[in-house]
Amino acid sequence: MPSHYAEEEEAIRIEQEEHRKKVMKNSEEPEAAVTLELPDSIVLKLALQAHERDITLNKLCGIVLKNSLKDLNYKFEHESKPQVLKEY
Repeated sequence: MPSHYAEEEEAIRIEQEEHRKKVMKNSEEPEAAVTLELPDSIVLKLALQAHERDITLNKLCGIVLKNSLKDLNYKFEHESKPQVLKEY
């Protein structure tokens, strides 16, 4: 009697490979691994926000970092001190 385990394992492997390709296709841009040390209170707030948005904590951390970088770029391009324009 032949074993169907090999066929089942192959089917699972193909399914996992298709899932990996779909996830990679849907990713917006390549990501890098970043290690952060955050206080427990911040991690708890982030975890609660991620739960409310129904996303992973890692995904929320990526969103927060990207938004912070956008804010920094805006502040760099637009000085924080208002300038007075003088007409002569």
